[in-house]
Parts: sequence; structure tokens; C-alpha cells
Amino acid sequence: MRPPGRRASARALSVVLAALLATGGAEPRASGGSGGSGGCGAAAGGGAAAADSAADSAPHSAADSAPHSAADSALHSAADSAAALPAVTLPAGLHLEYGLSLGPIHAGHASLGVGPPRQVDGVEANRVTLSIEGGGLFLRLDDSLSSWIATEPLRTLRSVRRLHEGPHRDAYRIELTGAGGRYRIVSLDRGGDADAADGPARDDASGPMPPVPLDQLAVLFLPRALALEEGSERAVDQFFECRKNPIRVRVLGRERLRTPAGRFDVVRLGVVIPNTGLFAPKRKARVYVTDDTARTVVQLTAHTGLGTLKLYLTGRGDG
Repeated sequence: MRPPGRRASARALSVVLAALLATGGAEPRASGGSGGSGGCGAAAGGGAAAADSAADSAPHSAADSAPHSAADSALHSAADSAAALPAVTLPAGLHLEYGLSLGPIHAGHASLGVGPPRQVDGVEANRVTLSIEGGGLFLRLDDSLSSWIATEPLRTLRSVRRLHEGPHRDAYRIELTGAGGRYRIVSLDRGGDADAADGPARDDASGPMPPVPLDQLAVLFLPRALALEEGSERAVDQFFECRKNPIRVRVLGRERLRTPAGRFDVVRLGVVIPNTGLFAPKRKARVYVTDDTARTVVQLTAHTGLGTLKLYLTGRGDG
């Protein structure tokens, strides 16, 4: 009976990793031609964002119930403009290694790397890649997400997802530099290079985007641009799909965290992006970043129906 159990666990991990790398809890073909209605102002995603914020307001545990005054709520309830966020630095050559667990089970490993700056559509950007490998004998997983991220200000120019789960392969590219304030999601032909910034592709979906868009990978670097004062919350109206704004980052506390890579003083953040895979309110995603200017992601946790997904730092290198 052990093989069927292992197969079920591998498929469960496949679902979880799909959520981790998803553009918004749906594959591109399911996201619709318009990408949602409405613009990218503070009102964009208004009703959904308010409901999602309410869903996230109930702390998962007493440790998460950081002080949050009415004055703080009023101060940070409006979505911040890109001009309000300072430029950040992405350390070229940075390489981080992570372990991946689902509940008590070690499920795989991941790596996050920052490449050297290069020109993308006339803008200097670093290629940042998150790679995840996991699964078992019956279903091997090898997924990756690469984003070309500019830093002045922080914004995503292009993103490529590559999916390889057992016999299933897929790849698509998200273009965030087009005219008309709209993103494009295109499926890459099977013969194309999924890691390339260009190549054979077919249009799949499009929708309105904010002037300075961020994807999920850029969100991991967003804390570098925030003050992270105790009990504060920031709402940033920059997720590339307008209908899923705002990105909410709430400071839940500070603590000392131990991982296989060592002990770290960290800031515990609650991160919510409405209806967006791992960062959906029901996941209660917590991102633990070092309490220094680097804001290195030391651990990430999220709740799933199959247990708690945990990504934890096991090693690092600086090229």
C-alpha cells in the first residue's frame, strides 16, 4: 500500500507547487481575455480586496496578533504609488538554497538566484530565478519561475514560468512592458526555450496592469523598499493583474529564527495578494525576512488543505 500513498503525496505536492508558481490561481487560458475589469487605482479590486483583508485580519495564532492601531490602518489603507517606494538593490550573484516540506514530510528543495544586470526593452534589470524540485518515485517535479526585475523603481518587466511535472510540460511568458497599459500572457511553443526572454509563442490572455507592475517573485523583494515598522501595514497597488490589487504587507512581529543555515533575527510579515495562489488570504502566508537592509527571505510558510507548506533557508552563497 505504500506506493499509492507516495503517488498521492507527490500529486498533492504538485498541486501545492502549482499554487506557489501560479499567476493567480489559474492557468493562463483560464484567466480570460480581459484579465478583469476596472483600472489600477486604489479602488481597483475594491470589494474583493476589502473582503480579503477582512479574511486575513483574524490572526492565525496569538503570536500573529501584532498591535495594529486605528491610526495605522487609516495611514496605510490607501494603496501606495510607485513614487512612494524607494529604489532597491538586487545583489547580482546571490544564490539561496531552501528546503521544502509539506506538513512533517520533506518534499523537495528550491533555489533562488539573482543574475547580473542586462538591458530588457531599454531598461536595466536583473534576472531572478526560483527553481523547485520535488516529488517522489511516481511523480517528479521540476518547476521554475524567472523574472526580469528592474530596481529604480522596483518593477517586473517580464516573467517566464516553466512547468515539468511528470509527463506534463508547459511554459508561458508574461510581458509587462507593452503599450496601452496591458500585460500579455503568451504560451511558449514546445520547441521554444522556456528560459529565453523571447522565442516562439502564441497569444493567450491580456488585461490591464498598473504603471509599475510586480509579479510574485518581485513581491519577495518588496520588503527591501518598506520601513517595516512594528505593527504597520502597507497596501501597494502594483500587482500586475489590476483586479488582484492591492498587495498587503503587515508586520506581525520580530523574533529569532533557527534554520539549517543558522540563526537569524527576522521580521515576520503577513503577505496577501487577493486570489493569487500562495498569497491568497486563506493561505495565511508568512514571510520571514532578515531584520537588516538585505531583507533576505529566511522562511516562508502557507496553509494548505494538506498541511503547512514551508520553504526554509538551508544555505547561501554570494557570487
